[in-house]
Amino acid sequence: MEDRRIREERARVEAEYREVLKSSVEFEKEIRNRWREKNREKNRRIAELERRIAELEQRLEGGRQT
Repeated sequence: MEDRRIREERARVEAEYREVLKSSVEFEKEIRNRWREKNREKNRRIAELERRIAELEQRLEGGRQT
């Protein structure tokens, strides 16, 4: 009887462990995905600003030549 209770408790603990591990993995995936998206947004913004700087530099160069 005692062995059965121990086995049942072990099964419950293992099931809870699997659930905690699963939710932890999902949480970390969400964090990584959010970080990747923010990084992509940052890179898009940097590229946009670099294009704008290049455009302004070209306009300055054009103004100096006249």
